[in-house]
Amino acid sequence: MANLTPHQRALIKKRSKHHEPSVDELDDELNIVPFLDITINLIVFLLMLLTTIGFYSQVEASLPSYSRGGVGRRAPEGESLNLNVTVTDNGIIVAGAGGKLAPGCESIGTGRVITVPKVGGNYDWRALRQCAQRIKARFEDENQVTVSADPMVQYQHLLSAMDAVRETDANEILFDKVLLSAGVR
Repeated sequence: MANLTPHQRALIKKRSKHHEPSVDELDDELNIVPFLDITINLIVFLLMLLTTIGFYSQVEASLPSYSRGGVGRRAPEGESLNLNVTVTDNGIIVAGAGGKLAPGCESIGTGRVITVPKVGGNYDWRALRQCAQRIKARFEDENQVTVSADPMVQYQHLLSAMDAVRETDANEILFDKVLLSAGVR
């Protein structure tokens, strides 16, 4: 340090001073009071916002009523058949307001019924079409069917089921309103 000027020595001394931390810098605890204040205010704001939106966005809905009519019986005037076709891994289930149809589409089945079982590992679309024809013969005024599929079923099988209930082999319309529904596992 012999070759340094007094100005350089003063600068080095000033820059190499050890900084003594103040009392508030020595505290090891985290001050979370401002964080809690902001969080509580945010929660209150979000709750008020959600209740306001919930109040203004009520949806008018009516639940379906239980009907004694169904696929196996003639529905009373004014009641809907509520025909549903569900494609599963084991086959096709056809159900209406009265219950699930048994194989052959002539009567209501009990338990876990597959209306149109697979034949040789393949879906029997012709049997589904014949089942839809039988139902249409009994319920001539009905024109709506809801088709759904198990999530594991290929999309092509869902389309084939929609085609099978829409029209006959002779291109006669069976159910012209084919609705698509999300499958439930």
